[in-house]
Amino acid sequence: MAEAKSKKKSKRPAWVKPRPLNGLPSLDALPRDEFLAATKHFFSTLTKPIIDSRTPKTGGREFAASYTRMVDTIVGILFQRAAERHHLSTDETGIAVIGMGGYGRTELAPYSDIDVLVICRKKTKKVEAVAGSFIRLMWDFGFELGHAVESLVESETALTQHMDTKTALIESRWVCGSARAARAVERQVARIRSNDREEYLRTKIEDALVRYAKYGRSFQLIEPNVKESPGGIRDFQTLVWIGQVGRKARGLGALRQKGLLLAGEQGELEQAYDFLLRVRTELHLLTKSKQDQLTVADQKRVARVLGYRSRDGHLDVEKFMRDYYTHTRAIFRITDDVIGEMGRGANVGVMLGKSRIHLDRETLNVPIRRESIKKDPLRIFRAQQQTGQKLARSLRRRLEVVLREHLKGREILARMRRDFAALVESDHNVDLVVRSLHGTQFLMRIIPEYEKLTCLKRYDLYHHFTVDEHSFKVLENIAALGRPDANPADPLVRLYSEISDKRPLILVALLHDVGKIEGRGHAKKGAVLARKILKRLSLPEEEIELVCFLIRHHLLMSHFSQRRDPSDIGTIRTFCDTVIDRTRLKHLCLITYADYKATSPLVWNEWKATLLWELYIRAYDFMAKREKEPEAVYKGHKVRLLESFIDGPARDSALAHLDLLPGTYLLTSTPKMVRDHMAMVEAIEKERFAIDIDLEGSAYRITFCTHDQPYRLSQLCGALTLSDFSILYAHAFTRRDGKVIDVFDIEDMSPSEDPASVVQRLDKMRSRLGDIFDGTINLDKATQAHAKKWRRVHRRGIPRATKVQFENDLSIDHTIIDVFAPDRPGLLYRITHALSSQNLVIFRAKISTEADRAIDSFYVAGGDGGKVTSPTRLQRIRRALERAIE
Repeated sequence: MAEAKSKKKSKRPAWVKPRPLNGLPSLDALPRDEFLAATKHFFSTLTKPIIDSRTPKTGGREFAASYTRMVDTIVGILFQRAAERHHLSTDETGIAVIGMGGYGRTELAPYSDIDVLVICRKKTKKVEAVAGSFIRLMWDFGFELGHAVESLVESETALTQHMDTKTALIESRWVCGSARAARAVERQVARIRSNDREEYLRTKIEDALVRYAKYGRSFQLIEPNVKESPGGIRDFQTLVWIGQVGRKARGLGALRQKGLLLAGEQGELEQAYDFLLRVRTELHLLTKSKQDQLTVADQKRVARVLGYRSRDGHLDVEKFMRDYYTHTRAIFRITDDVIGEMGRGANVGVMLGKSRIHLDRETLNVPIRRESIKKDPLRIFRAQQQTGQKLARSLRRRLEVVLREHLKGREILARMRRDFAALVESDHNVDLVVRSLHGTQFLMRIIPEYEKLTCLKRYDLYHHFTVDEHSFKVLENIAALGRPDANPADPLVRLYSEISDKRPLILVALLHDVGKIEGRGHAKKGAVLARKILKRLSLPEEEIELVCFLIRHHLLMSHFSQRRDPSDIGTIRTFCDTVIDRTRLKHLCLITYADYKATSPLVWNEWKATLLWELYIRAYDFMAKREKEPEAVYKGHKVRLLESFIDGPARDSALAHLDLLPGTYLLTSTPKMVRDHMAMVEAIEKERFAIDIDLEGSAYRITFCTHDQPYRLSQLCGALTLSDFSILYAHAFTRRDGKVIDVFDIEDMSPSEDPASVVQRLDKMRSRLGDIFDGTINLDKATQAHAKKWRRVHRRGIPRATKVQFENDLSIDHTIIDVFAPDRPGLLYRITHALSSQNLVIFRAKISTEADRAIDSFYVAGGDGGKVTSPTRLQRIRRALERAIE
């Protein structure tokens, strides 16, 4: 717009002046189709050197500006063609073509929309004809076009009604056409900046808050939207828009002048924005579309183009995403701070008056005296622990400067580490304090390893957050158990209250993933690193041993609860032998809960809480009694079950029923379940099968009683899959008289539907179960067709190879087969069918899912009832499973 104002004559800017097309004498001389083809070829010729010459060091703004200039050239040519077709010069049309949005900012990505305002002083038939010809040429050329054709009067009306139009015009610029019309638009923009500024600012802030709510205020999404996610391009633009209402300085300069940006923040923002523009450019070029979602598949491709390479145990994509999150973290933190200083829209007057911002009285802001902070480096953080206030922005910045310039030397560092160890003795506001230590770089000075953990993201769909953010969320989950508002009925809250020394849990929360800076196998590597860190903190050796043990085994309890059967005596014995005592068990249970819950908003649920608590109770009981002989355990549980039956025929029948079943049935059944199962066994004397359904809770339990037949378990899995149920756990009990009791814990794959549909689908399954048993329904074809139905709602993830592992030392009676495979509907049917085809008896199945990967475990025995140990046979089973899953 400034360019239009500075030129008194209607002269087109030199870089918009059309260039000759392949030496052709006149634009108007070519037929329309030939003209468009020649123009497209010319555009390709213009843009190819820009695209081909980019390197990993090419800036995002540099590329966007060059690409936008080429688009300007073509827009000028198309507009000239439209004008000449109506025997007018471009200035005689009275029309100005104004670029808006990203086009107006000269920040186009290769497949971005071209947003233009075609504006005239007054609409006439000839003006409308020229404008129509121009718009049609733009469409036919292939531009994705966002456009409006308006007179100056209509434009003024739109400005009073649409805030988005105001924003677009503030960033607009003259591309081609009438300079006189362009100057008129510039005068409109001047009025925008002086009128309705408060409404404009509040709207921009409200838009940002709505976006934050949509994305959960997280700049660390697994598949972020480069443009819209918190910390993305739109956040930077929001800051610029807020600054556009300044009377003198504009954009980020206006925010700096008002004190809304602190020293160094503008440069930090500009660098981050340039990086994101480059990422967006590569996304467009790689996908050949207007793609702003940085999917896991695209992340690896972008990383390679930008020159990242795998080394030191870290993938190229992990290095790239660490830089990505570092930049989005900076933009989000600063934008959130600025919006906070403006009272989330309630205090926009700070941008409109002459004064700078007032300090936020709700934050902690105290003076820093150089000598006193050298003697007591963490005193401000101790004060924060007492008050529970966030640190003021200016205090955070001053602390960073003090740390960098004045807190040096071994003596001061030793004091900081000693004070830190004392600081984390209490869980009071400890999560808030640790975040402040991290945000001011103090944590990295105390624990240098945290520098490498910051914004580090592993290439998977399971962990939603970077390693540092995940660790802080684990700490928040631990600290929440001790808050006054914690639910006393929650068993984990009670368990937490039983632990007097909270520091080991706090340190484990902070350090449990420290091994990820060295690559895979992070638990063992983390324990080694943690020992070095804790020794620097001068902690007692006994406490160091406990923390390192918990870090080394922090995945153990999740592994056993999700993939192993705690009712199996060999399994629970192995687990307890590793954990050793009940004190460690309590710590491990709490850390497992906090770690699970912090992994992803979707990972922790009632089902997993139940599995974790069941393992804790069984392990605690086993440790208390140190039960060693399985038969003694089974006998004790049989006595417990029989006590609920009255002496006489009822107890005799129950005893006969229990004597026909394996010992694990005794450990997993309640008296009510035994009664229900006995009734079902009696029912199948006349019927082919009996079904019992419990619809309470988030996971449903369904029990089948049938006569044992080959492939029976896989048939039941197929029936449940066809009814849109996902299987969480399967337990198969076979009586010695050939009757089987198969218990499934399931969840609904269609939870958004009417709950009544669950009952309807179960009734339909019941009615067709006979056809499945008879083979009338071909389960192979039916499950394949069913999988196609769900394929469209399952996003593409990281490529996963199928892996099959065998475990013969953990269970006394069974071989355990672990299957890792890409998750999809019908997978469990295919696996159980393959296992049955290998003459294996499946006793239990535990089903677990990590993001896009299924991790299923099966307790099996050979046809002779023993473990499968032959290497040749194990290899056949592996091949059968791999073929079935392909």
